[in-house]
Amino acid sequence: MKRLYTMIRSVAALGALLGAGCAGAQSMASAPASAAAPTSASIHLEIPGLPSGPPVATQTLSPAALTTLLQTRSPLLLQLAGTPKCTISISSLGYYTVDGRGKPTTAATAVMQPSGPGCTGSHPVALYAHGTSADRNYDLTNLNGDINGDDDALTAAAIFAAQGYDVVLPNYAGYAGSSLNYAPFLNANQQAADMINALRAARLAFPSILLDGLLNKLFVTGYSQGGYVAMATYRAMQPLTLEFHPVALATGNGPYALSHMADEEIDGRPSGGSPVLFDLVVNSWQQSYGNVYPSPTEVFAPQYAATAPGLLPGTVPETTLFAENAIPATALFQTGSLPGPNLTDPDTAVVVQAGFASANFFLNTSFREHLVADVAANPCSNPTTGQPIANCAPTTGFRQDALRNDLLNFKPAVPLQMCGAHSDSTVYFDNTQIAAQFFEQEGVPASRLTVVDVDPGNAAPAGPFAALQAAFAAARAQVAAELGNSPTGQLELSEDIHDLAEAPCVVAARTFFQGMMK
Repeated sequence: MKRLYTMIRSVAALGALLGAGCAGAQSMASAPASAAAPTSASIHLEIPGLPSGPPVATQTLSPAALTTLLQTRSPLLLQLAGTPKCTISISSLGYYTVDGRGKPTTAATAVMQPSGPGCTGSHPVALYAHGTSADRNYDLTNLNGDINGDDDALTAAAIFAAQGYDVVLPNYAGYAGSSLNYAPFLNANQQAADMINALRAARLAFPSILLDGLLNKLFVTGYSQGGYVAMATYRAMQPLTLEFHPVALATGNGPYALSHMADEEIDGRPSGGSPVLFDLVVNSWQQSYGNVYPSPTEVFAPQYAATAPGLLPGTVPETTLFAENAIPATALFQTGSLPGPNLTDPDTAVVVQAGFASANFFLNTSFREHLVADVAANPCSNPTTGQPIANCAPTTGFRQDALRNDLLNFKPAVPLQMCGAHSDSTVYFDNTQIAAQFFEQEGVPASRLTVVDVDPGNAAPAGPFAALQAAFAAARAQVAAELGNSPTGQLELSEDIHDLAEAPCVVAARTFFQGMMK
């Protein structure tokens, strides 16, 4: 493997040097005679998609070992994913990619490969985008999760790798293995390029993944932020027909209609965990585009303005940050600022109400007022249907950035499944419904577009996804019993819906992909 890696680096370096030489010859012709030629020591190759070093094996789990881990950590995930069939070998691979401004940087990806009896031969490849993490050191080769309990790695291992899929699971730039000092959160072009560069690097470092992809078995998936990233990744892949041939795209609870979602929150519907999410996205867009604010005091309330920039992702657990009031747990807006809480949806009302507070609210009220005025003067989505309005022209940098990172601007050419839970208070389910309607209007036939709601509400599970609905309902009932019926318990339950829907939606993605291979 190291010999192959060395050969790949040599070929890539030769190509880069030849290209640089041609460009250099042209510039040298007009350069002053005193200009010094570059020395070999000054040439530093940072080619996106090229491994930055050989892969490093981190752990191998037998089916029995993974089963034991799942029994301890998540019996529901084990029940939904099924008994592991394959031994999983997990490696870490560094690679070159780009930052939020398109400049070179580094990142790392986990690569999971199945083996063992019944798991030999060619494997489908799942390019898997993980959900939001506020942990700067989040490493998807670690099945123990991040400092806040998020664990996409275990989900990907149980549902995909242990059932015979190669999995490429990037940490993303700004997380473990990356030299970038911020995370380009919900930066569609950067995160799509990051995912694609991770896959390119994995194909170079692991020839079996390259071969499996060439056999037309590439799938793209993700949940939450990962659902958004997966869709952005497929959008970026779609024109690259000579390099990529994804068979299908399956996403879960992603903010695809990002401009509509941002405006919805601004107008009085803050979502679960919105201070953390706003801190991540404001820092991302400010670093990427430099247009959200000239001074952080214009965006963040006075008690947070000095520390909010660069706070997340960090190395301190969210519970500690909340306890120390480094960032509010729920309150985004000041009580009394207008519009007030939008409580029209009973499934999300308790979370929306918690998004307002008279003290210790996260955003500067004057900043919100400017955004509210911009939404009123320059709407970018239909207030009834949520569908995008063509040629809208927001004047505030934040809304301009939300619009530039919206994903309702292309037509998927492969079968698409979008999954969620209609009672989700972190990424509202209307985001999925708005995206589905948009794609239908763009001409995606009903036979290639599936919407899955894993939440049966008060009804009995029914239809093709009844088993997933039953599992979700059972998990919700268990959490509800543990939390109790107090106001605090009701708030926590509403905030937990997003996480409870993850495993059923990822299993739905696998089922969808399996149908594509028949």
